[in-house]
Amino acid sequence: MQARIRTAKIVGMVLTMLASVGVSLAFAPPAQAAQVITDIAYAPAQPAGSRGHLLDLRLPSTGITPRPLLIWHSGSAWTSDDGKAGAEAIANIFNPLGFAVAGVSVRSSAQAIFPAQVHDIKAAIRWLRANAATYQLDPNRFAIMGNSSGGWLTEMATLSGGVTALEGTVGTTGVSSAVQTGVAFFSPTDFLQMNAQNLPTGGLNHDSPASPESLLLGCPIQTCPAQAAQANAMTYADSNDPPLMFLHGQADFLVPHGQSVLLYNRIKAQCGDATFISVPGADHILTEVMDPVHHGLQTVSTTTDCGETVGTGTLNPTWANFATFLRGGLKLGTSCEVTYATGVWDGAFNGSVTIKNTGTTPIQGWTTTWTWTGNQQITTAWNATVTQTGTQVTARDAGHNSYIGPGSSQSLGFSATATGTNGIPAQFQLNNAVCTRVPA
Repeated sequence: MQARIRTAKIVGMVLTMLASVGVSLAFAPPAQAAQVITDIAYAPAQPAGSRGHLLDLRLPSTGITPRPLLIWHSGSAWTSDDGKAGAEAIANIFNPLGFAVAGVSVRSSAQAIFPAQVHDIKAAIRWLRANAATYQLDPNRFAIMGNSSGGWLTEMATLSGGVTALEGTVGTTGVSSAVQTGVAFFSPTDFLQMNAQNLPTGGLNHDSPASPESLLLGCPIQTCPAQAAQANAMTYADSNDPPLMFLHGQADFLVPHGQSVLLYNRIKAQCGDATFISVPGADHILTEVMDPVHHGLQTVSTTTDCGETVGTGTLNPTWANFATFLRGGLKLGTSCEVTYATGVWDGAFNGSVTIKNTGTTPIQGWTTTWTWTGNQQITTAWNATVTQTGTQVTARDAGHNSYIGPGSSQSLGFSATATGTNGIPAQFQLNNAVCTRVPA
């Protein structure tokens, strides 16, 4: 009877994962209409009629272009070929922040065994990069996010860049499948240790021939350790990997919390770049991992360049903090200050805008925007390429000044005409982030 109850609980939790991503929209700014393109085939269906080679693309209606891209894949214990489901909720959060969002599906374990799923996600990334200009995506700013088996796919894509054996020949080839950063929720890593890491109260029998991991590999996992090693994100971790954030609940019944501990320790040993948020009392559900009731209690471990910091109660698991992490990994900048100064004469004026990176990560490539309060019209500019549409001004770096290190600044100047009031713009943004204005 106990085994039957436990099995029912496991099945119920898996169905809950499949039914809902469990995304809280508390962080989402007011909804803005986005362009939605559904069921894009990034490769021919395999098998025919299946959904594993489809993606949905949601493009923001505002913000700078080219846009950073966030790829989402929903977990299903590898049982679904519709992993793009759930991307709409993610887009509701990230589209208003200027991110394009792609929901990507890969083949299920019933349709193809590993490494097909990794081949698929890399094929989708290659297709998106090859078509970046069509959708005004920034090919140098791709991020990926997912939960459970989608988190596994996130970690595999983030840590295995350049691994030829995992590229495959699905769909578009000859284009990079690398991503620049990733965020993963409660992901499996070392399948062979999962049973030993189960909660004292029990858990899924991962060694069973019918377990999700065994079905993914096409063999009972303990009988095929070589395949399990190839499906283990830790195998590919090194010091050249992009920054990765991952989160895990300490009360996870389906994927043991120790799986993320193993991954963090491996990345730390390789002098990689990782942030691990360990949440007490949270199970295998995104809303539990992010529940404010746990805020201030989570352990946050960060390793960079062979150094480590560990703290309790720092970096609450919120969408705002995830967005900040992604912006840092994509070198968009996480916080900024702007100094604006003018010199005025009849009918015209010169102006300067100085941008300071007040975050802890570098900015590579910047765009500053502002809106005039009157009828100012820019006539010439220097140290930036400046365009104006109505009252909206967009200033892009001039190439030689595209880099702004932490604590450093870059400036641009312009001449403009104006009649009547010539007020200071109410707000300046740097790569879609609102900057604090400081007096000249």
